Amino acid sequence: MIDLSYDFIITLQNEVLRRFGVEVMLPGDCKHLSQSILDDTTKLVSETTLKRVFGFAVAQHSFSRYTLNTLSQYCQYKDWEDFQQHHYRQLNAATKSNSATAEPLDNSKWADLKTKADAVSHYTMLTLKNRSGITFSHTVHRSSCNAHIERFLESDYAATALIAPSGWGKSLALVHLAEYFWFGKEARYKEDICWFIHAHAAGSLLLKGFSLSTWLDNQMNLGNGENFREYFASHFDKKGGRLILIVDGFDEIAVAGEKLRMLYSKLEDFVYSNDLYPWVKVILSIRSSTWSEIFQQSQQYPAFRRYWYLGAEMDEETNINIPQLTEQEVKSILYNQQFDPATVRLFSESFLQKLRHPYYLQLFCQLNSGPDQTFVDEHLSLFEIVSRFIQNRVFNSPSNAFKIKIIEKLLALLDMGRTGIYTDKKLLLNQNAELFPAYKELLADNILVEENLSQEIMFHVKVRFAHTFLLEYFVAMHYLNSSNQEITEQVLLDILTHLPQSPYRIGVFRWLLRYAITHAQTESIIKMLHLPLANIEKSHLLEYLVLHYQHEGNNKGELKSIFPPGFFRKNLISSIINDEFIQFRKRKVLTALLGLAEATHDKLKIRSMLFTMALLQLDAEQCELELNNIKKLYPADETVTDLWVSPYEILLFIYEFLKFGIINENIREKIYSYPYYWNTTGNKNISVPQEIVFRNMGTVFILLGDNNHLLHFTQRLFETYPSLPHRKTDSFRLMLLCWQAQAFLGLGNTKSAERICRHTDQILKKYSSDYFGGKYLESLQKMLYASVYFNEHEFNKAIRIAETAVEAAQKLDFKILALMNFGLLQKIYQQLQMEKQKNDTLQQIELIRKSTSFKQAVSNFAR
Repeated sequence: MIDLSYDFIITLQNEVLRRFGVEVMLPGDCKHLSQSILDDTTKLVSETTLKRVFGFAVAQHSFSRYTLNTLSQYCQYKDWEDFQQHHYRQLNAATKSNSATAEPLDNSKWADLKTKADAVSHYTMLTLKNRSGITFSHTVHRSSCNAHIERFLESDYAATALIAPSGWGKSLALVHLAEYFWFGKEARYKEDICWFIHAHAAGSLLLKGFSLSTWLDNQMNLGNGENFREYFASHFDKKGGRLILIVDGFDEIAVAGEKLRMLYSKLEDFVYSNDLYPWVKVILSIRSSTWSEIFQQSQQYPAFRRYWYLGAEMDEETNINIPQLTEQEVKSILYNQQFDPATVRLFSESFLQKLRHPYYLQLFCQLNSGPDQTFVDEHLSLFEIVSRFIQNRVFNSPSNAFKIKIIEKLLALLDMGRTGIYTDKKLLLNQNAELFPAYKELLADNILVEENLSQEIMFHVKVRFAHTFLLEYFVAMHYLNSSNQEITEQVLLDILTHLPQSPYRIGVFRWLLRYAITHAQTESIIKMLHLPLANIEKSHLLEYLVLHYQHEGNNKGELKSIFPPGFFRKNLISSIINDEFIQFRKRKVLTALLGLAEATHDKLKIRSMLFTMALLQLDAEQCELELNNIKKLYPADETVTDLWVSPYEILLFIYEFLKFGIINENIREKIYSYPYYWNTTGNKNISVPQEIVFRNMGTVFILLGDNNHLLHFTQRLFETYPSLPHRKTDSFRLMLLCWQAQAFLGLGNTKSAERICRHTDQILKKYSSDYFGGKYLESLQKMLYASVYFNEHEFNKAIRIAETAVEAAQKLDFKILALMNFGLLQKIYQQLQMEKQKNDTLQQIELIRKSTSFKQAVSNFAR
């Protein structure tokens, strides 16, 4: 007889460990244990079998009697039966000794069944914990899963399922759920019976003709043809609670489609037959592809929806009802993995969004595990994660040839991404039966995703890559394969002409750049930067290049050696980098670019960006350092002073005003002479020094509270440079518009401010901020929009937008913008008499005040 109950299996494990002389079993110990068993018993239990026994590998079937007997003999027992009998006697003796001082134990069939179920469940949970890609103690409860199961248990539904692709964390979620509801120290439903099994444990028996109800009947030893459900229905007083059957990995059994359908049929029969027994409930974990192929087909029967609870989170198109990890859950896992909180705070919002995918988070943690491993920059990490993910799920697969064939066909149907991201399933497979198994694996592994758009009269399923960066990767590899793994000029031109300018095209080029770096194709790097790409595209490529060499050991010489002498005198860095670099995460990149810069204007722009970054963070000491560096640039090239006020002077004015509260009258007089300068200039191209001055003129007028000149200055700029209003994705244009809105608000013209805010809002929504650079502009624009709503007495809208803006500003450590938002929120809360919120806001303002030596910051920005 095959042992499915695993009675005392945990006890046997502990006895083996004591006999072997260790407290905790590690995978590497299994080989030595195998030899120890052979020496003691002259019988061989393989290392692989021992890994299954201790949960380090999946048990595809129940343990053989030979294995159980040998392990029992190793522990000095005659065989497995003798081991069990010995511990049954111990258990009975303990029961009798406690009977005089304790209430009589419940020796009913319910208690017997619970004992067996606990033994099985503990073993299953141990196995799943040991298989976790991240140390289980470092993982977290998923609140969405808890809520889903809570609602299910309180409902009349008979079954539910956690449905998601492979690598989504379904198994670990079930372990956390089992501990939370049934097995933890503070378990909510300790009287329930929870029978937690992996599908492999019962799959072989079900295929041989057993049913789930028959199996459970056998576990209770009812005999006389009695049925466990009928028994407890008629002996209701002997039932302690609910009976929960959890089956993990239902679709991981390596069986053909028809056999899987037969397993589903038996499961469905069991679920439907529980109609009269609402205290029997089933919980499964299912891959989205299996749900679509087998389970979802039952939706044609009205009974299906009556019995199965799918939850409010169910997405019928992608067949997923478990949300990705929340941002807080991601951070908790990273902290558990000993990541420095200061490092985690450096992560961008977009990168944290990627890590919400459990398998990517697992790979990221593995990339950064070990005492010698330091944090890999998030941009580099993402490429490493995707590369390793594809290596594991596609290239290392036995069916890799078929998978690559499907992917190539998908790329052709999508025209390398030019025609969109979706294609029809029937076009992709074209009734090619040999591709079906590989296609199912691609779905199960979350390489591809199906979206079911079928209607009653039409079957319509769309297929896409699970994530855009997978499409970018495979398109880049397609072009590489077409040129024998060489990044030639022709390949680069083919991509340039075939794909339109977009963030997607940048992604394809970055994969090629990564390949060129790792395969030492230096000439290809130069060719890529010489392409007629948009400046924003070149900035992304240059940033990736710098980040890679920084990670490889901060070897500035090696990075500089890639470029021929004079390269950056002809290809100015100042024309490539944009406002997206003005954030604390990019400080190291800007510093590295200083080492590459050959032109004075390039150095000036980088230094001014570093000053602006420090100013936004209210870091007075760093501002002073950058001011001194900017001052040193002037003797080298006097052309930077050919302005009515120099970049150094205007930055010095801002610094002295915020630091000491003084107004440098000489510089102030120069600043206010701007109308005379524009009467004499005929240059319609904005130079680097001019742009620095223009950008900081607005800051000066804001500090001085001069809304009239702020408005007049921006209007004169648009008049003097007529092409500027037409550059919709120019961050400098957006900044000028924001200044105009701020000036109108200060002058009481809310209507004009609202019109500008509406326009800038449309621009920010239409174009990705990562594409044109404008993270801090987003926060500023939201603050201005909130001010508009405040003036219009729409306080709820004002609070919502201002709170969103302050959250964005704090994430990027833009203290100036945070202060401006806090100042607005304080006025709103005061107007609504929300004292608690107002006091909290004042505390936040005070914290910023204490963190900076710019003593005039609070009075000038939080007003």
